[in-house]
Amino acid sequence: MKRIVLVIGLMLGLMCSASAQSVEVSAKVQDNHVAVGKPFSLDLTMKVPYGYYVEWNEFATDTLSEQIDILKRGDLVRTADADSNTIVQQQLTLMTFDTGYVQVPSVGLTYAKSVEDQLRLKAFTDPVQLYVTTIIVDTTQTFRPLMPPIEHPISMKEVFPWILGVLLLVLVGLVVWFFWKRRKPRVDENGVPVKGPSIPPYNKAIGDLESLKQQKLWQVGKVKEYYSGLSDIAREYIEGQFNVNAVEMTTDDILEEVEELDFDREIFGKLKDTMELSDLVKFAKYTTSPLENDNAMSDMTDFVNKSYEHYQAMKAKEEEEARQHV
Repeated sequence: MKRIVLVIGLMLGLMCSASAQSVEVSAKVQDNHVAVGKPFSLDLTMKVPYGYYVEWNEFATDTLSEQIDILKRGDLVRTADADSNTIVQQQLTLMTFDTGYVQVPSVGLTYAKSVEDQLRLKAFTDPVQLYVTTIIVDTTQTFRPLMPPIEHPISMKEVFPWILGVLLLVLVGLVVWFFWKRRKPRVDENGVPVKGPSIPPYNKAIGDLESLKQQKLWQVGKVKEYYSGLSDIAREYIEGQFNVNAVEMTTDDILEEVEELDFDREIFGKLKDTMELSDLVKFAKYTTSPLENDNAMSDMTDFVNKSYEHYQAMKAKEEEEARQHV
């Protein structure tokens, strides 16, 4: 008897595990009867196990099919259920100009078992059948003749803003031309233009980080812009301070180059964590917490300060070795 109970328990456990690891997608409309030429909503839902990566369909075109047009793409909403599954939802506003039976085609939604997993899988929603009705015309009303356009003379009140705009454009053009003619670039004794003083990479990075912090972007919902700013500051600083072509590199290539500079592992880890988190926000639409946002600014500031101290120590060591060889 105990053996039977044990076997039943194992089977139930395997069934629960299989259920927890399932991927579910759905496409629903509020009413399968829609009017021709009138918008209606399609709700897309995808449920994946915790830790899975969802690469949502961006719907780059304005159509789902030859019969279905996309008018609006709603925001992605990510939630979690009681079993820690991740649920991603989006509402599409659609329209069709065909009548009779029309089918909303299957929509393919891409996912992977993790962000690092290169194997991309795709789950398809079931097609949705619609019945599109025509606009009802009230035949009891009599037809009325079309009215011809009513001619109306152009008044000075209508013409005056255009005249004022042209005069302002001419004035702005004259001012720009005047200052351009008077501007003379500074040159040295050999006739080479003298550039203004450049800001050292470290000073610029610290100033840019403080400016980004003062903008409070993530506090007003601009999380992607916030992490793009952090990533750009890091790339410009690494390129200017350590002569690494970071602006043109991917995050993995940057980290590979920086790792060879023999920084402290802790400070290198702060750069790595912040850059990878920035990529998740920008490309995987990852939703961060306020604590992660604050830590990203702190980690990037620590990296700039500590890496610059490392740079100064290395320069001092090289100068000392050069003096000893003289």
